[in-house]
Amino acid sequence: MQRLHILPFAEADSVLEGRSRVEFVAPELRRKRSCQEVVRTGDILRHEDLDFAVIKCEPAEGVLAADTDYFLDGSPVVSFEKIQFSAWGPSEMSSEALFSECIVPHFKGDFVPFGNAGAKRVRFFYSNMVFQIGNIHLQVEATDPPGLGVVTNMTEIFANWDKTPEFEKVHIVPFQDTLPQAYEFDIFQDYLKPYLMRSPYKKFTNNELFTYHGVQFKMVACEPNVVARIGKGTTIFCDGVLHPSLRNLLPPDLLSQVAQLPPGLQMLLLNTERSTRELEDMLTHRRGLFEETLAEIDRFTWPPADSNSSQQTCMICLNDFSIGDDCRCLPCRHVFHGSCVDEWLRRCTDCPICKDNVDRAIRHY
Repeated sequence: MQRLHILPFAEADSVLEGRSRVEFVAPELRRKRSCQEVVRTGDILRHEDLDFAVIKCEPAEGVLAADTDYFLDGSPVVSFEKIQFSAWGPSEMSSEALFSECIVPHFKGDFVPFGNAGAKRVRFFYSNMVFQIGNIHLQVEATDPPGLGVVTNMTEIFANWDKTPEFEKVHIVPFQDTLPQAYEFDIFQDYLKPYLMRSPYKKFTNNELFTYHGVQFKMVACEPNVVARIGKGTTIFCDGVLHPSLRNLLPPDLLSQVAQLPPGLQMLLLNTERSTRELEDMLTHRRGLFEETLAEIDRFTWPPADSNSSQQTCMICLNDFSIGDDCRCLPCRHVFHGSCVDEWLRRCTDCPICKDNVDRAIRHY
């Protein structure tokens, strides 16, 4: 054995209380080496009633030697309270058949659930992991708690047949600023095809972003427009390039949130110098003005008393003001529809036009 990666189970790690993992498990490793016991991935190592697991070994199995390298860094192995599987294959199976014919036999023999008296080895799982049982593919959709873990006899197991369809057509485009400049390349053969071959079971949605070897891609169109997989029957187009505007860089969930806002507010959010993280913060955390501060902003019914005002359009909804419209005038004297600017100021404290800080102007700090 050349290399061995070992981790304690969470229960054992809590008992160690900072003691060296390698020193604690060393007596068991020395015993296995002297007995020339074969070690394999998934083996349970027990010392003083505390359990460790062989996470990975090179080669896949072998005996320990004086020059074997040991690694014990990493988060401990958790025992799942719940785990959710999805499955697909040649013919659809009910949840009951999937559980009894595939999942239950997967935990037999040496691989009985962790904690049972006869457990000698464990199977590891983690979110999004894909594995195969016979001709059935399974994916771990979710685990509780998260992390690398094992199934016990107390774990609630859920399994459903995955009915995710396959795209008929997709159009996937790279971002121009991420393309290599020093050498020639074929965007499909050198980047897109290898990525898709490495991710044969990945589910995609329109506007999805992903990166392969430094080149960032975006799915700009798909048919049908649903969550689906790219399969052997999918026609793939990759003509053109994208420029790194904020709209292009937004993931689907943020893009859908922005699409629900008034057109002018969308433009203000997307055309200013903000990172994706800053925009996400504005959309989700709403770190703008408090309601009591909003109430202090001047409010009037159009037209304004100051007939010299040259502003005739609300720059958030992009509609001209009409007689009787409810409006607000910010301390910087820029005017907007009340409902439009209130929505903006709940997310941002600056005037949408001149960027003056409204909160500072009203509260005088």
